[in-house]
Amino acid sequence: MTKIKFSFCFCALFLSASIQAAYMPYVVKNYEGYIGKYPVHLSLQFYDFGGKVNVEGSYYYDNHRSPIPLYGVNKSSSIVLCEVVSDESFEKYIIQGERVDVSKCPFNLTRNSTGFLGEWHNERSALKVDLKEKVQISDGVINGSAKALEIPFWGQTKQHGFIGLYEASADGIVINKVNVIDKKSGKLIQVINPQMNGCEFGSYMTSIFQNIESDGSQIRLNCYSTGPDVSVNYKLNTQTSRYDVVTER
Repeated sequence: MTKIKFSFCFCALFLSASIQAAYMPYVVKNYEGYIGKYPVHLSLQFYDFGGKVNVEGSYYYDNHRSPIPLYGVNKSSSIVLCEVVSDESFEKYIIQGERVDVSKCPFNLTRNSTGFLGEWHNERSALKVDLKEKVQISDGVINGSAKALEIPFWGQTKQHGFIGLYEASADGIVINKVNVIDKKSGKLIQVINPQMNGCEFGSYMTSIFQNIESDGSQIRLNCYSTGPDVSVNYKLNTQTSRYDVVTER
């Protein structure tokens, strides 16, 4: 999967190896609600540019917990979102940012005072959508009813999803926890500190959701670097049922 990174330099980006605090160059809003009768969590990142793809996201059904990448067009009173259905569509619309044929996007949503109302549809059915905003991060500040911004990273394995917790601290925003969630049971099986193993993690990729990517049966954490790409890979240890570091590069 192609990486898109912030091209500018973060001065004094990280304060320590154990507790990472930084200004977060993201505008992200998290929502909870329903698609039809099905409860969902949805996270959207907004960009200032253009009439092409200017919003990306990730959402999952609470009963399945498999994050689905989103991309689309955000306007002042409405938003249209498409789901990534293949590596080709990921490359074309998220990486290359080509113009979207919004008529084929399943989400058609209208803003209201609390979030979004609208419809999700495919060729077979149409379901009502009702989403309430719960928390947001903007200008390096977290606001909302939740104390942390949870990010369902695009990177996942067949068994597990990975939820990053961006939290406020006296020094800025920190991310020292990535929750490993069993997709079938919803149980928390492990908490990974992504700042370990020399990885300055959390605000490197242009899309916040791409800070963790799938790498076959492993996951790859993308680390801050002013030079060549730096990443740390984790793989499930079947004996301990925990993810261990397998490579650093």
